[in-house]
Amino acid sequence: MFSLVLMSFWLWMPSSLVAQQAMESSQDSAEFYREDQFYFALSYDLLTEVPKEVASRGLVGGVQFGFIRDWPLSQGGDWSLGTGLGMSYDRYGSNVVAREGVDAAPTWTVEQSPSAIDANSLRLTAVEFPLEIRWRSSTPLSYKFWRLYAGVKWSQHLFSKTVFSSPVQSETLSDLPQLRSGIWYATVSFGFGTFNAQIQWGLSPLLEGVQDSVTQQSIGLRPIKLGIMFYIL
Repeated sequence: MFSLVLMSFWLWMPSSLVAQQAMESSQDSAEFYREDQFYFALSYDLLTEVPKEVASRGLVGGVQFGFIRDWPLSQGGDWSLGTGLGMSYDRYGSNVVAREGVDAAPTWTVEQSPSAIDANSLRLTAVEFPLEIRWRSSTPLSYKFWRLYAGVKWSQHLFSKTVFSSPVQSETLSDLPQLRSGIWYATVSFGFGTFNAQIQWGLSPLLEGVQDSVTQQSIGLRPIKLGIMFYIL
């Protein structure tokens, strides 16, 4: 429901994308201005809420891109609200293997033998709706400044699949009923100028009600993304 509200909010926005606007107040010369921004991010993706035997392997990481609309909250321009729309693609490589089950749901197993896996990954494509409280040291005439943006983001999964190959078999699954349709992330971006560090914490695991088919240990796959965010005015 919240994602639909944000989508309606986005469609209501003016169609012109203004990078930075300044309006002088006739009374006290204070200035309102926007910092609408396109963003592009690269991340290293970790998985928590897994058995201790789980390890990353192969290509691990993600890419995110989109647009943030800036809504000033103070006349000085240092505080604002950001609402946006974006896309993400993430690849989680690990030794957690999904195989087709006897019923509709796949079975999940932590494969303990490295030689039994040639490649294995969970791949997710999502549409995202970020919401941020933004602080920055910028002015209407300064494009290099310190920033600290904190907020939440809803990530709605559009496409998902697991890809597994071993010396004796290969299997690709796209029907993953135990995978949540989407999750919330808490996000923090901080830095100076174009290059910024970003952390994204998954507020719930990707999988729901999943146990290792052998050991019966819980497998949640809660993601944490560590990366670099590029803001383009």
